[in-house]
Amino acid sequence: MKQKLFAVAMLVLTLNACTSIQVNNNDGFQPQSVKQICVIHNSKVTIGGFEPSIIRSFARYNINARIYPENSRPVMCETTMNYTALRSWDFVTYLTYAKFTLSQQGRIVSEAEFKLKGKGGLALNKWRSTDTKIDELVDQLVKPKTK
Repeated sequence: MKQKLFAVAMLVLTLNACTSIQVNNNDGFQPQSVKQICVIHNSKVTIGGFEPSIIRSFARYNINARIYPENSRPVMCETTMNYTALRSWDFVTYLTYAKFTLSQQGRIVSEAEFKLKGKGGLALNKWRSTDTKIDELVDQLVKPKTK
């Protein structure tokens, strides 16, 4: 009986530890038209290699992403991106949350949010690389809307 209860408890914990990616593209936003993104540095994000991973991930879509200083407002950029990210620790650190916000002409045109529910719980995929998680987020952010 104890083994069955333990198995059920493990199943519940594992199912609660799902990955969630939410995307909100405003009407009229055409991600396939984006060729350059000015990424505004966030000094509060201290995850090693995070910004190079963003640049690499957008490059997969032939989008030139460049990092700009915090609080800057690049005037030659059609699309800017602000981001935030959090990590947790379970034997090693791992990415648990990230949000990318794209703006054009001062208004938000698209947002994508990656979240490990319950910080990943017992799910083994919580330790996937930051690159993999950023790729999933960028994929959802820039892929065209299907109707």
